[in-house]
Amino acid sequence: MSLPIWIRVSSRTSVVLDLWQAVRVSTSGGRLLRLLTLLGSRAWWTGEDLADRLEVTTRTVRRDIDRLRELGYPIEALSGPGGGYGFGRGGRLPPLLLEDDEAVAMAVGLRTAGAAAVTGAAEAATRASVKLEQVLPPALAAQVDAITKSMVLVGSRGEEIDSSLLAVLAGTCRKGHRLRLEYKARNGVETERLVDPFRLVHIRERWYLVAHDITKGEWRTFRVDRVLKAVDTARKAEYPDPPDAVELVQLSVSTLPYRYQAVIRFDTPPETLSARIPPGYGLVEADGPEASVFRIGSNYLDGLVSHVIGLGFDFTILEPPELIPEVQRAIDRLSRSIADQS
Repeated sequence: MSLPIWIRVSSRTSVVLDLWQAVRVSTSGGRLLRLLTLLGSRAWWTGEDLADRLEVTTRTVRRDIDRLRELGYPIEALSGPGGGYGFGRGGRLPPLLLEDDEAVAMAVGLRTAGAAAVTGAAEAATRASVKLEQVLPPALAAQVDAITKSMVLVGSRGEEIDSSLLAVLAGTCRKGHRLRLEYKARNGVETERLVDPFRLVHIRERWYLVAHDITKGEWRTFRVDRVLKAVDTARKAEYPDPPDAVELVQLSVSTLPYRYQAVIRFDTPPETLSARIPPGYGLVEADGPEASVFRIGSNYLDGLVSHVIGLGFDFTILEPPELIPEVQRAIDRLSRSIADQS
């Protein structure tokens, strides 16, 4: 088992106590670490669930929760049915516990955060990266260097969004709170929406919010760069028949906004076809055990041609019919080019 890395997080108003000291002087230190790990793994736990996981009584859980609060951890409690424990937002930040693999993943993520389309992310990520790498053991620092030196980062071309907006959206998804949005549609019309946020999805250089639109009574995707304002109403969200968030976004960005909607049948299993298509560039569905149906949109017919003839499988164009002569013209051009070289 790897040893944890302790990162002391600074506070302007107070000095945070070191949990490692508590671990050294207390025989229950190992249990405190396990309790912290559990509390960080999801938003809310009942006392009974924590007691079962830690193999102790609920009374012991309460004592351990009190001990963590003394050490500076902002743990909230709610009594009665549905009550339990969860991390709150305190005025100070306690030490952060990371395992070896988590520390490496965080360091690599901070180094690459500059490519994300989030305003201020590059500068903040650089500052955090320097602080983290100062406390990394040499072996882990070498792993981070080896990974990042083998990577080539290309800056995002997507519209930048404010990191504070992204934090509000992510927070309401996590807490299950209803959200009030001021949103600019594709046609430029600004509207106010009341939604139940479900997931944030990053695909094709953009962030999308998957949410249940209360007014329209349906699941929708919202481009985050078009969100003008987001307010957490603190009301409980409801999720009727939640969808596959990634699949819904893929369908939205691949087909719905475009002039032409292509449906193409390929003589190959869906897993084979999907391996040749970048995420977000179309939706692949099974059509029996040995065939697939590929759906993709474009504003131009010639933009669909490469998706038909470039994937390397036998195909049948189901929709739109005007795509068939466009593909035939492309094949004729290829044939003439090859003939001229022979």
